[in-house]
Amino acid sequence: MDILKKTAVPAMACIFCISTFAATSFKDDEKIQSYSRQYVEMLVNEGGIKGYTDNTFRPQKTVTRAEFLSMCYNSFYKDTPYTIAESEYNKIAEENGFDKVWNGAANDMLVNSFKIGISKQYTGDEWNMPITRAEAAHMLYSSITKLSSENLVYKADTNIINDWNIISQTEYAEDISFLFSWGIVQGDENGNFDPNNTLTREDSAILICKALKPELREVRNVVNDNAFNTLITGERGERSIKNLIKTAFEPLGKVVYIYGGGWNEADDGAGVEALTLGLSQSWIDFSSKQDSSYNYADYDYEVNNSVIHDGLDCSGYVGWVIYNVMNDGRGYVTNSYKMDDMLSDMGLGTVTKRNDITDYRAGDIMASGCDDCKHVYICLGRCDDGSILLLHSSPPGVQLTGTYTPMGNKDSQAISLASEYMKKYYPDWYDKFPDSSRNESYLTHYDQFRWTALSDEEGYANMSPKEILEDIFTGN
Repeated sequence: MDILKKTAVPAMACIFCISTFAATSFKDDEKIQSYSRQYVEMLVNEGGIKGYTDNTFRPQKTVTRAEFLSMCYNSFYKDTPYTIAESEYNKIAEENGFDKVWNGAANDMLVNSFKIGISKQYTGDEWNMPITRAEAAHMLYSSITKLSSENLVYKADTNIINDWNIISQTEYAEDISFLFSWGIVQGDENGNFDPNNTLTREDSAILICKALKPELREVRNVVNDNAFNTLITGERGERSIKNLIKTAFEPLGKVVYIYGGGWNEADDGAGVEALTLGLSQSWIDFSSKQDSSYNYADYDYEVNNSVIHDGLDCSGYVGWVIYNVMNDGRGYVTNSYKMDDMLSDMGLGTVTKRNDITDYRAGDIMASGCDDCKHVYICLGRCDDGSILLLHSSPPGVQLTGTYTPMGNKDSQAISLASEYMKKYYPDWYDKFPDSSRNESYLTHYDQFRWTALSDEEGYANMSPKEILEDIFTGN
């Protein structure tokens, strides 16, 4: 999504001259993180932010709405003459409960900010609530545009914002998009802005300094999700069963199985790769170096934690797929046997226990906690002979697989389909790893999660695995 709008080049571009600012000497200077130190020093030297009376800075302290407004006001407006009649001043202060926040000069700041219009107006103690990143973006955007000297057209490309689905629901979506386009904000390492999160004092210093000083900004480029020439590519944030299946095909034949792959270093949730839109370069690089002798047991994350960035395990894979489909900034990686309950607890669908399953549909998430399984896979439906076609990350990697029939027949329709498509569309992988079969435990050891949060306009629920494959690969 692109937004076009005429807005302004901020007139305060020269507030900071190119110079070395005096280092701060707070008692807790060592707590200021290295990447934010220069910004803290800039803002302190220019009077945009101060330390506390005990000579501490408290860089990780959460900032309130009033405190962030004060930083903006002192940075952008401190030398701006502004007059207001005493009667109007008293009326604004009384009606908005400013006397419950601060007094004196600080009260002047609230009244003047109200008149200038650089913030949504809060009443009384609402000003003392922690400010969200979205609210801070609005104050910054307003501060910039209120000091305009030149009108230019800016184009905000929301494709560079991974959690745009969340941001678009806020009242400050446009403000945030322009801060991205100007390079004042870039998002975290996953490209997320996290509009509902709070800000620390050092975070605030970074944002305000970048708003004041254009040379500190960095515009983030759009990532080309098709850089790896995937045969099938999903659409980010399209919440449908078909898109879930298309997205699940993206890593096929390109990503090997790594135990712990997709998890974070703390081993308690989604890692950076499972919180990324599109494939990770580290997966492609590692997988391309492997041959038919690849054995995931040679890459133990408990021995070398860095290997978790080289591939995906079963829950890392399913979590990555869901993250790309939902595109809501939330992580979806958990223990394989907890995946179904986690999704149900999120309100995304319902769970059927293994003994109560009556049918299998495309998009069903199948999770097992059996000691001989502890696995999760994405179902593509059941064939006429009772075998299941599925997508999963299982040694040696992400693959299309078919199960035996319920009676244990290895010559099943699902296995035949899996072998046919892997051989035809992923020949390099198939040459190295030709086994496209799994036993009948995949039919009996798994609980079933079924989506209510994804649409199914294409009618995949009523299609056979063969029909789904034909639709995905050829559109027939």
